[in-house]
Amino acid sequence: MQIRIELRKGMFLYPGSYHAVVAPENVMVSAINSNADLQRYLFLHVSGNYSRLLSRIDRGSKNFDVRRAFTAHQFLSVIREAAHTIVLIEHDPLIFEGAENMVTPLAMALKDAGREALVILYTPAIDRKFAA
Repeated sequence: MQIRIELRKGMFLYPGSYHAVVAPENVMVSAINSNADLQRYLFLHVSGNYSRLLSRIDRGSKNFDVRRAFTAHQFLSVIREAAHTIVLIEHDPLIFEGAENMVTPLAMALKDAGREALVILYTPAIDRKFAA
């Protein structure tokens, strides 16, 4: 079975690229929790200072890891070191304060990670940092 996450009826996320997703929190939580097959894969949840999703995601799987990044450099290291099948990143605009020069290296790291994994950069509302 191929890994996929259905966000809404007929809208799927697949491995092989990274996805930028802007959706209400309940849509993202439901997409993850309604797919029991995801527990078979190595799942990495990355967030900054605060996570809107983590407390609502079913983490019963032993394959579920959590990493926090408090700076753009830490975020880049976490992405480059990730060896997971699914990588869910919660956008935190505070990470990029004063680190605008990191946007391109981070985008390239997400693209590279997406070649081997299902990578999702998630936010409930778009801002300038996410758009960049």
